[in-house]
Amino acid sequence: MATGLALMIAGSIVLWQHLSAPPPYSYTLGDAVASAEMGGWAALGERQVTVRRASVRASPSDTLLADLEVAETAAGPVLLQWKSRVDDPFLALTVAPDDVLALASVLKRHVPPDATVLAWWDSSRQFKLLSAVDVAFDQHLGMPLFVPARWNASRGGIEAVERAFWLGADHADPAPQQERFRRFADALLAPEEEGIAALQALAGGKTTVLVLHLRDLILLGQLAPKKMGVAFQDFGAMGDVHGMVRRVHAWLDQHRYPTYGVWQGKDQPLRAIALTDAPSGKTLAARLLPLMGNDQHDVAGATLVYRVGGFSVFEIAPPQATAAPAADALKSAAAPLPEEPRP
Repeated sequence: MATGLALMIAGSIVLWQHLSAPPPYSYTLGDAVASAEMGGWAALGERQVTVRRASVRASPSDTLLADLEVAETAAGPVLLQWKSRVDDPFLALTVAPDDVLALASVLKRHVPPDATVLAWWDSSRQFKLLSAVDVAFDQHLGMPLFVPARWNASRGGIEAVERAFWLGADHADPAPQQERFRRFADALLAPEEEGIAALQALAGGKTTVLVLHLRDLILLGQLAPKKMGVAFQDFGAMGDVHGMVRRVHAWLDQHRYPTYGVWQGKDQPLRAIALTDAPSGKTLAARLLPLMGNDQHDVAGATLVYRVGGFSVFEIAPPQATAAPAADALKSAAAPLPEEPRP
């Protein structure tokens, strides 16, 4: 009896330690970026928006895990750039700033004031900051997180660290937008007809500009791996195009992946993103993005109006609507549509 009680107490201590595992990292704010060093973010400096460097450091070793830049706003910090110093993706997977800046300038000029932009929440916050367009998601929603498996015991502490840095105590509860964002993600993971209907329902009758990036496939796969099978591989710079093509196709053939797309940001390696099974290719997101075999023009209810970098922009027509003012405006900015190079 005494032995059994001792084992129960010991087990309780171990369980308590497991549940109370301290967060394995912390955020550290650094210096503000000088106006002369802002580069593409210079317009923010002209508007007196502070851009600040920050870092993610391991506890307690203080090892650098990631560098980032954030814009300080009344709605909390907006992530502008993230660079992992360990295996990528780590915590976040962001779009290259050049892609964001190129599209933001087009949205600013051509999205009508009565239209809403539907995009992944991190891109949405950037577009609102840079373009002043109306977006469906303007809060830091923190989903998905790319957490190393060895940190699973610290998941609660990790989520607390993320909330404290990105949301603080003074900002609105993100739960309502998180629920709405899940509906958005579910629409992208649905078959195309069902997905378009779900996006139209989210739009509530408003003209809606849908913005997707190839990167979003990886995020959807992390959110719902049973609905979206995704794999990716980095292949370095594209100096030897023919050699790169052979390497990409060897990877695809080795794993028998049915389709893929490629994405390369400035000063970044070429990344091939593949779907791992045929059903994933029937989701709305896969049908709309520039994967091999897609022409991006044949999904009823979605009109491709612009493409730059890894971004594709669509107008989602209201049910039974024929007018497309946002599509006409964006098409005028995109003649001809820039083609994404593919191996």
